[in-house]
Amino acid sequence: MKALFQPTNNSNRIEVVDALRGFALLGVLYANIPFGGNPPIESAYDETIHFLYNFLISKKFITIFSMLFGFGFFIQFSRAKEKVINFNSYFLKRMGLLFLIGCIHSFVLWNGDIIMSYAFGGVFLLLLRNWSVKKLIILAIVFNVILTGATFIGNSALGWAVYDYDFAIVTDLALTNSYLEYLKMNWITSPWINFLNDMPLTLFFTFGNMLIGMILGKIGFFNPENGLKRLKRWFVILGVTLGIPASYYFHLIMTGNLELDLPLLWVPFAIIVGMLFQSLAYITLFVELYRVVFIRKILSGFRYVGKAALTNYLSQSVFYLIVIYHCTNLFQLYGKLSEPETYLLATLFFILQSITSYFWLKTWSQGPMEYLWKRMSYSTIKSRK
Repeated sequence: MKALFQPTNNSNRIEVVDALRGFALLGVLYANIPFGGNPPIESAYDETIHFLYNFLISKKFITIFSMLFGFGFFIQFSRAKEKVINFNSYFLKRMGLLFLIGCIHSFVLWNGDIIMSYAFGGVFLLLLRNWSVKKLIILAIVFNVILTGATFIGNSALGWAVYDYDFAIVTDLALTNSYLEYLKMNWITSPWINFLNDMPLTLFFTFGNMLIGMILGKIGFFNPENGLKRLKRWFVILGVTLGIPASYYFHLIMTGNLELDLPLLWVPFAIIVGMLFQSLAYITLFVELYRVVFIRKILSGFRYVGKAALTNYLSQSVFYLIVIYHCTNLFQLYGKLSEPETYLLATLFFILQSITSYFWLKTWSQGPMEYLWKRMSYSTIKSRK
């Protein structure tokens, strides 16, 4: 039994998935870091950079990261079938601990946490693990497109989301020199504290992405022996033909240049579908490029960050606090950087993450948070007799 709960052996790991997970974490870092610069858009150059942010980065990489979490849960379910163990108890405890890690992350470091949503969704994936691919696809459409789109329309066009706090507190949170004040404002603005306003949209979309990740696992998407050339070709075609216009209209909405009036209420549903295929196209292109030897030598560098994904995801929040926000009284760069400068800063930090992950994994088989999470998860689980 103990072997099941140990880190997956290197020979059993899918290397391209580790690399893709690391690549997704770089994208997540790029998606979050511009908010630390918070500069005004004053020139055509600024507008172009911000357009590329919405067009290529925003929502795409957290979508990939969420899909890979769903895929990771599928791998756990698959390994459990090979062993006669009390897997349900183990997995539920694992999700409970992940939710606790997310709580600490959200309320002590940064309330942009996604970990709690993964833990929440993981419990339901356990119930659905034996569903057919067809049923999972239908459910993914319900959560990812219908419920997410309807909730977005309700919040944006119909004014469902009404907050009790002044939005100026978001800037105050970044600029306060007191960590205690930061904690207070972080609590006030937390999506989980403002649950009805913020979390339905996040939970619907995140769970839908996790379902897609489990579907990719069930069809053997990352297994090179399965091929799936036709499906992968369609992912790329639809990622281009639907993803490009979807991301363009997403940019218009996010910059206030497109109002969701009644005749345009179909647009969010189309945007979601297009951007999902754009993320799937990113995944497909990465996987296919990884098959090319000289390109794999470059892309394989991402796998060290990906093998310690939880640790590196959490360390990004520590980075925001130390370098961007003012509450630690260190670098205090919030509002002082242009958007391109924030990307340069993020790139330098990711290089640091890659180096530290590489040397850590030369000695240890997994990241420190991964070890702690898994160790606590299986410490009291016993085999079925």
